[in-house]
Amino acid sequence: MEAVAEKQELEHPKAYRYSLKTPYMQQGRVTQLVAKTDNMWIHTKINSEGGENAVHCHLDEDHSFVVLEGQMSVFDEKGNELKIDKYQGIMIPKGAYYRYLNTGDGNLVVLRIGCGIDAKPPRGDDARLGPDGKEIPSDSEENKTLPPIEMPGKFFAESAG
Repeated sequence: MEAVAEKQELEHPKAYRYSLKTPYMQQGRVTQLVAKTDNMWIHTKINSEGGENAVHCHLDEDHSFVVLEGQMSVFDEKGNELKIDKYQGIMIPKGAYYRYLNTGDGNLVVLRIGCGIDAKPPRGDDARLGPDGKEIPSDSEENKTLPPIEMPGKFFAESAG
């Protein structure tokens, strides 16, 4: 009986700490996975300029952006704009079309929180569709991705370890 109790204890999920430390960017953007479970994932995203510039939606996740530094503008497929300031967020349900841009001074730092729909994890980073129904890879020319260049030795949340 003792061996069964030990096995159950080993399989029991445990809480864990994660850090938001992410490099600032001279050019482009970085998306860094900081925590993940089967049904939820958290990324830090830092954009020097631009953003996710191709209008797209995700069919397999709800997600939210929370601005930690800077300002972002989020646009729907009709060009309607929502300005999201520091310490504000936006909820993006599955199937909602959007694109975002860094519209502040300096780097845009956001926390991206996603969760699976119907307890299914997402298909992956390329699981984004344009209004025409075609997939748009995250790091593609179509999504106006620039080669990422980090600022040497400069980090958001550096003290977080």
